[in-house]
Amino acid sequence: MAQDFIVLGGGIAGLATAYELLKRGHRVRLIERSSEVGGLARTFEREGFRFDIGGHRFHSNNPSVVQWLKDLLKEDLLVVPRVSHIHLNGRFAEYPIVFPQALTIFSPIKAVEMIASYLLAKVREARRADVSFEDWVVRRYGWALYRVFFEPYTEKVWGIPCTELSAAWAAQRIGIPSMWRAIKHALVAPKEQLATAISHFYYPRAGFGMFPAALAREIAALGGRIDTDTSLLQCTPLEVGGFEVTSQHKNGQVETLTADHVVSTIPLNYLLQAIPDARNSPVSEVVAQLEYRDIMCLFVALRSKQVSGDSWTYFPAKELVFGRTHEPKNWSPEMVPDMGYTSLAIEIFASRGEPIWALSDEALLAKVVEQMDGIGWFKAADVHRSWVLRVPYAYPVYRIGYEEQLTEVHRYLSQWPNLHLVGRTGSFRYMNSDGVIEDVFRFISELTPDTADQSAPVQTLAGEVGRWV
Repeated sequence: MAQDFIVLGGGIAGLATAYELLKRGHRVRLIERSSEVGGLARTFEREGFRFDIGGHRFHSNNPSVVQWLKDLLKEDLLVVPRVSHIHLNGRFAEYPIVFPQALTIFSPIKAVEMIASYLLAKVREARRADVSFEDWVVRRYGWALYRVFFEPYTEKVWGIPCTELSAAWAAQRIGIPSMWRAIKHALVAPKEQLATAISHFYYPRAGFGMFPAALAREIAALGGRIDTDTSLLQCTPLEVGGFEVTSQHKNGQVETLTADHVVSTIPLNYLLQAIPDARNSPVSEVVAQLEYRDIMCLFVALRSKQVSGDSWTYFPAKELVFGRTHEPKNWSPEMVPDMGYTSLAIEIFASRGEPIWALSDEALLAKVVEQMDGIGWFKAADVHRSWVLRVPYAYPVYRIGYEEQLTEVHRYLSQWPNLHLVGRTGSFRYMNSDGVIEDVFRFISELTPDTADQSAPVQTLAGEVGRWV
């Protein structure tokens, strides 16, 4: 039986949810605060230069998820070789880190120190409890490798000490094999490919924004409605079941709708603020402790044919303001207007309130250009155009204790079984784009039998590990 759904948030999670619900015959209204859909998955375009926010690739070990994407994008989907490096000790090493080759960028004495530290950790750190990110890494790799490879980049990404970041983050994201296993594989070829050894990924030819754009077209074709420039004011649970949702459009018009189900993909604090009973309840204080990391993107168009051959390049050094870059042209030639130009999407991991967040666009560009010149990538004279985009609520922060806080929030929201949390931001769980789609399938499978599609592919998350962001 068809039911009414309101989906909050027009990122990949919200759009894919609306699409799947409409395919099953339900009525769907999607509410998005921004002027365009896509969220972090949209493509920023100026003067023929296209940039993704963070650089998103699509890879999955789940054939059903891959086929779902192929059916959606068809001939617009490219297969792109994956080449990534990390800048350490003034040199570039393959990333994800490959041992023992990664040790060659250091002096023989430093390399021996790292190996000795790794072996010593097997004895001294064997009983170390996995509480923090530091605990998890030191126990498995030793102090020397932790301080060189793991600590600098992780603290740059999250803006907090590794001693305050939960071990759950390391367990979820680090897929680097043990030193001994790596050395053994260097001597004898492994029978199976490592989980982190992904050589190619899928990518839309005109930017990742083609993904949400295709979903939006399908939603319209299936009779769904997307309200952009629309803010959520209130989400009131009804005694008879379902919800009354009040929103305000850009023109000031206030609209109230009723729905059998609400699917939230928006930050948890926004959702709790919209539920009248939750605003002054103890759970509002708990959800305020759940943090999201913001990000700044500096997009630079360059008078150069190529900066590097990388898909991504990582910069853990604390003195460098940027943490990661990608060169869109290496993913698709359609990301630049002319093959005589290239571009860089430069990520600065920072949150509102930090000094760098408050820098003017001009000051940020000048600082980055100076440092890029220092590593030999480009000079001020190479810059054709530049743009800065500040993105709040980019990543959920796994600070120690977040699991208990999240459990309490979920327990509170569970009193309304027709309120569903989906996606990275909505469920406060870091996942790649393929993981988001699998989470949508999970939601569909958990609906009551008369709304679920038993053929929907549901597996455990099978996305790539080994990337910290």
